[in-house]
Amino acid sequence: MKREVSFFSARSLLTKLFGVALAAAFLFGTLWVSPVQAETDSGSCITIKVYKFEDKNGNGVKDVNENYLSGWQFTLTKPNNTTEMKSTGSQGYATFTISSCAYGTYTLTETLQNGWYNTTGSLSQQKEISANDKNWTAHFGNAKYSTIKVRKFEDKNGNGNKDSGEGWLNGWSFTLYNSNGDSIGSGSTSGSGSSAGTLTFGNLTSGTYTVTETLQMGYLSTTGLSQSIALGYDKTEEIKFGNAKLAEICVYKFEDLDGDGVKDDGEVFLPGWTFDLYDSQDNLLGSGITNANGKVSFWVFVPYDQTKTFKAVEIPQDSHYATTPTEQTTTPVGYGGWAELFFGNAPYGEILVSKFEDLDGDGMRDWGEPPIPDWGFDLSQSESIIGSSTNLDGELIFGELTSGTYTVTEQMSEDYYPTTPNPQSTSVAPGQQAELTFGNRRYEMDYGDLPDEYGLTLFSEDGARHRPIPLCLASEVPCGEDVWLGEVKDDEYDGAPHSAAFGDDPTNNDEDGVVRGLSWGGGMGVITVTVSGGSACLMGWVDYFDEANNDFGIDHQFSESFTYNSSTYTEKVINNLYLGPGTHPITFDLPPDFANTSVFARFRLSPLDPDSTIDEETGQCNQPAADLTGLVIGGEVEDYYWQFGPTAVEMKKLGAAPQQSSAGFGLVAVGLAVSLTALWVGRRRKK
Repeated sequence: MKREVSFFSARSLLTKLFGVALAAAFLFGTLWVSPVQAETDSGSCITIKVYKFEDKNGNGVKDVNENYLSGWQFTLTKPNNTTEMKSTGSQGYATFTISSCAYGTYTLTETLQNGWYNTTGSLSQQKEISANDKNWTAHFGNAKYSTIKVRKFEDKNGNGNKDSGEGWLNGWSFTLYNSNGDSIGSGSTSGSGSSAGTLTFGNLTSGTYTVTETLQMGYLSTTGLSQSIALGYDKTEEIKFGNAKLAEICVYKFEDLDGDGVKDDGEVFLPGWTFDLYDSQDNLLGSGITNANGKVSFWVFVPYDQTKTFKAVEIPQDSHYATTPTEQTTTPVGYGGWAELFFGNAPYGEILVSKFEDLDGDGMRDWGEPPIPDWGFDLSQSESIIGSSTNLDGELIFGELTSGTYTVTEQMSEDYYPTTPNPQSTSVAPGQQAELTFGNRRYEMDYGDLPDEYGLTLFSEDGARHRPIPLCLASEVPCGEDVWLGEVKDDEYDGAPHSAAFGDDPTNNDEDGVVRGLSWGGGMGVITVTVSGGSACLMGWVDYFDEANNDFGIDHQFSESFTYNSSTYTEKVINNLYLGPGTHPITFDLPPDFANTSVFARFRLSPLDPDSTIDEETGQCNQPAADLTGLVIGGEVEDYYWQFGPTAVEMKKLGAAPQQSSAGFGLVAVGLAVSLTALWVGRRRKK
């Protein structure tokens, strides 16, 4: 079947051919219309343009008021590592054209000029060039650095300003800190002439900075050790630091071993001593402690046209005493001058006092001779007196003594007499200990001999004791009138407790002053007391009642008052009774039913004080009475043990004055025999 071609089908084909022809005509026509441009592009494949601008605010973006910069050099590094350099022109940009289509990474690097810093992130920028992205336009921003100039001057008048005649100072160190407090630079002032005393911190961006000086010894900052400044764009700011020379007050502390107030050879300086410094108006300027060399320096400011004086005061220490004035004033001191002061101190000395009981009285401390504790001593030098007592070891230290001569005087006891000189003197040197020894021996005295249970006998118990009245050396007679009980008394070095009160009277010839009566019945005790010597005062105690058992008998105590059968009694049976020389019968109250027991008794006789009186009603001495214990000058103590049997009195100690003869004893025996015979005969008759 033959196919027919319609009008519209032929028309469509013609339209397609016309379109193809039109596109070809456009392409060739364009090349023909711009023959020069076509020729240029045919020689370039890649174009790179770089712009340079002044980034005044440092934000990395070119703002309206920020200009492009000419004369800045850039280096282009190609993918094959070859380089090409160009500089920005008057319009602030440079263009790199690459004819070959060498695709890859290209790097632009600026050459940084002095005094500038990059604000767009880096001195280099990179881009990957490809067939689809063959052109690159880069922007580099830069800003100018600012500078801080430090000037250091000597501020002689201390007013904080650089005045005429005040020079610049080299060799001073400074540190620069940013707004975060980080140290970003340091250096020292240098230069000559008008540029002396200069230190420059450059390459600084805008911001706040702090400059701090390192203070040198001997100078005072007059403008502050630190100064801060807000630094703008492309600025140079100057900061001045002023310092004035200080005067040095040198204080030296030395150990004055000889105490003469002068620093001699061999006397060392002392560390660790504190001093205060005052001005002439007594204003405290500062405190300091001496170093290992015994020195402390005080730095003070004195204007260049003035002089001043200063006062140093030492703070004392317990171990030393001052040998120089503790407050000293300097000579006048000027600007940057100095003065010295010397303070001497010596270590305290001391005196060791030893006290011993000189048992043999030879004035020497022998082996076995014991210390005496609690013995008082006085220390004197001129008018000063210090009192103290020995410890348990019989020793006493007088400490914190300055050098010199001292006198030590012992406080005498009536129980002892000295066997070594009293007082004694010694010299004390700084830091040294002097020693003094004092010996004493107890007087031979009359003691009692009650048993240990009473605790009233030994010297260590402050037992009853009577020291003989001393003799007057010129006449060898007593200096006062002594008294005693009976005819005999003996003296010993200590009491001798005994179960039957025979401790100090083994020969039965001492305790002869008190004789117990034959009967103590009917509520009355009877004794006979013999007093020898002068007028005297008698005390008496009889332990006849046992309070614990409420019955008669000893309980090893002498009760001042007790109750028995609803009546009140006392075992102090004689109370300070006046007696003249001779024999005296004495009675005292007892319970009516007293009988058949044993008793201990103590009697003490004291000399009557010539200045004392007698109570006419009671017959008592108006002077302090002797007690159960303690020392009495003159007189005697006698202790007794008496037993009462059912029909007769047994006397452990029986003494009378005068003694009876042997014939008298015979008559008594005959009479007693006759009486007993008569009694026996009478009884027989009754039977």
